[in-house]
Amino acid sequence: MKYIIAGFGIFGRLALERLSSDAAAHRIIVIDTNLESQAIENLSGVEAIRADAVSFLVESGWLEDEDLVIPMVPFNLAARYVRGNHPEIREIPLPRELDAMLPNLFRLNDSNLCCSRASFMCPDDCPEGELCMVTGEPRDEPLFETLAKIAIPGFGVIVQRSFQVLPGIGGYSLADLRSLGPKMKQGPCVLATSCKCHGILTGLRR
Repeated sequence: MKYIIAGFGIFGRLALERLSSDAAAHRIIVIDTNLESQAIENLSGVEAIRADAVSFLVESGWLEDEDLVIPMVPFNLAARYVRGNHPEIREIPLPRELDAMLPNLFRLNDSNLCCSRASFMCPDDCPEGELCMVTGEPRDEPLFETLAKIAIPGFGVIVQRSFQVLPGIGGYSLADLRSLGPKMKQGPCVLATSCKCHGILTGLRR
């Protein structure tokens, strides 16, 4: 299995630091359009690839289903991947009904929004335990479950859960990404990726 860190900004660097120091870590691939290989040349088992993360994931036939994608890009990587694999799918505005359904919502643009269970800055090493690290209180229903229950007339809803790999580091398998496009039916759809507390949603239409 390979870890694929998509994006090498602040959080991508944090992911690399934690994964490369983990004794159980496998081969690590770091992808970014502005990546300088010198930044990671001294790390054993780490490969730097200067490329667009979406194009790399779509076009690299040697990647395997079990490879784990760690999204560290400032957009919904899963949605971009689906569009890259299925040119007939395009972005559309998300319905305004979502505004009243989601916690601490922030619209990036008409087609993309973020939401979070937290109204505060979360620590970057959160272990996703039963209790919130900040408040000490039991967590509400996991956000990925809440998103899966969204019902908007005329819209399908697909939620890809982000699974924690290490504290503060999460992702999903390449097999999960590859399965999303075939799940989309004709018509409008909300495609979300989410961990227990944070999510990003994109409006798509086939």
